[in-house]
Parts: sequence; structure tokens; C-alpha cells
Amino acid sequence: MNDTSDSPTDTTATRPDEPTIAGLPRRQVVAATLASLVVALCVGALIVLSGDGGGGEQPETIGSGGGGFALTPDDTDVLGAPVAVDYETFEGDSRNTGPMVGRPLVLNFFAEWCPPCVAEMPDFEAVHQAVGDDVGFLGLSYLESAELGMSVVELTGVTYEVGRDPDGEAYEVFGGIQMPTTVFIDEAGTVLEVYNGALTESQLRDRIDRHFGISEP
Repeated sequence: MNDTSDSPTDTTATRPDEPTIAGLPRRQVVAATLASLVVALCVGALIVLSGDGGGGEQPETIGSGGGGFALTPDDTDVLGAPVAVDYETFEGDSRNTGPMVGRPLVLNFFAEWCPPCVAEMPDFEAVHQAVGDDVGFLGLSYLESAELGMSVVELTGVTYEVGRDPDGEAYEVFGGIQMPTTVFIDEAGTVLEVYNGALTESQLRDRIDRHFGISEP
């Protein structure tokens, strides 16, 4: 008669006909492998959600609110850098924003085929009139003929300086992704913000106050 009163129960016992791997029941090996894969996937997901996986700096955001967008580090060179771009007048003369250094500049890209662009321009004119010579305004017609661009100027009644970006080269410098796009540049020619999307009069006033410390009289 066998004495089993002090014999512990072996919960990992292998059935005689059950295959083993390295001396362990195959079902245990498979279960452990699956558990390891689940843990690895969870860790990977957390790294992706954290943004950089290494605790480094997060990509800088250009713009804010619903129109803001995140840029990869390679695309942020324009922020905090002095930038001057070429453009054309509607008469066909070549110009550059470099001579505008010395006062803050609001650079707005517009187009006749962009209804939000046309809709916001009267608000830009209202703010331009309010801040006077303290802030420069430049509107550039983007990827369209001089005739179409000028038709927008006449329709909206803007009186600030306007010109053309016929090939989109100036727009590309600032990394625009949608129209309209507005660039805020300080008196030293440094880009402070590139905003993609339409701005209301109130939003434009707030940004001019925030970036340039200038409010209407």
C-alpha cells in the first residue's frame, strides 16, 4: 500500500501520451510563447503612442487649433529661422521679402479657386487697417494667372501689398499643406508660425498680439 498523505500534487504532470519540448509539455511551451508575443505587442504599441520611444523631443507643431499639424524634425527648419522668399508683382517685376525686415510681417497665400481664401481676405484687410504701419501685410496669389489673382484682390478690396507665387516656390519654402496658408514673421525676418487654414478677424488679431505684442489702438 502506497503512502500518499505527504506527497504533493503535481499540477504540471505530463500525460503519458502528451508530446514534450525540452522536457516540458508542449501546451505549456505554446502558451508561454503566445503570452510573450502579447506582451511584446503591448510594449510596441505603447512606444508608438508615446511619439518617439526614446524620451526625446516631440515633433514641433506648426499652427494650432483645428488647422494645426505636426511636422517631422526634418521639416521644422523654417521655424525660428530667418527666411526671405522671392515673388512677383502683378506687373511682372521680381521682388523679395528681404527688404521687409524691420517690422513684423503677415504673409498670406490666397487663390481664386480657394473659397476660404477669398472669405478671409476682408478680415485681413480690417486688421491691416487697425494695426496700421506697425505690421506689414503681403498677400501672394498662389499657382494661378495674374488675371485671376488680381480679380480676387479687386473682389475683396484689400489694400495691402499683393503679388504672385506663380510656381508655388515661396509656398513650398514654408511647408504649406492646405489653402489658405498664413505665415507670421517677426521684425528680424524669423518665422514664428505657419498656419494652414482660414483665420477669422479675431484669430488674426490674437496671433498678431501673441507673436508681435501689437494690438489695435
